[in-house]
Amino acid sequence: MKNPIYVYYQLDKYYQNHRRYVKSRNDLQLSETSKANEQKGCEPIINSSNPIVPCGLIAWSLFNDTYKFSLKDKALEIDKKDIAWKSDKENKFGSQVYPKNFQSGGSLGIGGGKLKENVPLSEQDDLIVWMRTAALPTFRKLYGKITVDLEANDVVTVSIENNYNTYKYGGEKVLVLSTTTWLGGKNHFLGRAYVALGGISLFVAACFTFLYLMKPRPIGDPAYLSWNRYPGGGM
Repeated sequence: MKNPIYVYYQLDKYYQNHRRYVKSRNDLQLSETSKANEQKGCEPIINSSNPIVPCGLIAWSLFNDTYKFSLKDKALEIDKKDIAWKSDKENKFGSQVYPKNFQSGGSLGIGGGKLKENVPLSEQDDLIVWMRTAALPTFRKLYGKITVDLEANDVVTVSIENNYNTYKYGGEKVLVLSTTTWLGGKNHFLGRAYVALGGISLFVAACFTFLYLMKPRPIGDPAYLSWNRYPGGGM
């Protein structure tokens, strides 16, 4: 496997597309310093006396498993820089907005991962990746990159800190190592969808061709106009 080797975590039966979950955030708070205390729309993860930044269910449920890799008893570094979309970092998360009262416990408890309070949200790539909600209940999100090549028969040892509780709702977690080509990554769903759509389009085209050959109709023949087919206005 040639570097960069992408490390993904995959969650099953996790409905990030649920309406209440998707709505539980405040985009102005995430991007503008003057709106840091704004919590409208973040229910139920809000605190009126000590505003939470970032607020809402999406941020509060941040994935917090950790992975460590080693090869031949030597640690493999995981590069977590630039794993989020550039457009998200520049436009949706402010460079002067810092976490505040996040995962502080109390009556709300602790939902998931924590954030560094001295690092702006625009530099918290794990959070940015997590908050781009998935459309399907089975999804992968980028954890980091391995920047060295892996050869055939290399044995990679993985140490997992198992923090994220998916067992309570019958979900599963999967760790994935993958590479990409100039065509992008491997995606069975898109490939199958393209083949199915192409097959349907070909079948419909064949049907129209058959009908045209069996019952041809002159193109642009004025005899087919309604006022010529029904003289006097009768229909």
